[in-house]
Amino acid sequence: MRKGAHLIIGILAFLGYAYLISLIRETTSEFFILGLFAVVTGSLMPDILEAPTSWRHRGIFHSKRALKCMVGTFGITAAAGLLPSPLISHAFLVSGISCFALGYLFHLLADSTTKRGLPE
Repeated sequence: MRKGAHLIIGILAFLGYAYLISLIRETTSEFFILGLFAVVTGSLMPDILEAPTSWRHRGIFHSKRALKCMVGTFGITAAAGLLPSPLISHAFLVSGISCFALGYLFHLLADSTTKRGLPE
């Protein structure tokens, strides 16, 4: 899948996520800017770590194991981000990690729909 497709999918996922977060708690423009930067970075990271032109493409960073790791990371950080801010000392960082994991997760989900799929 091409880089542009991964970016569009990641940004659309982030917009949906940001909308759901805004329904639950008040969000700021800083959250939106950080989240957008983090999701774009996460959407591109698997191809940065394993270049599509390399023979190693679709290795460990494009695997089902990485997908499970990102599902867990996103789930934990998204849940932690919904807690009131006094309970989390680094809520801004947690939101950034959550958005990065979302971008990475959707990159892997998009790659899983291709003929090559994801390796174990």
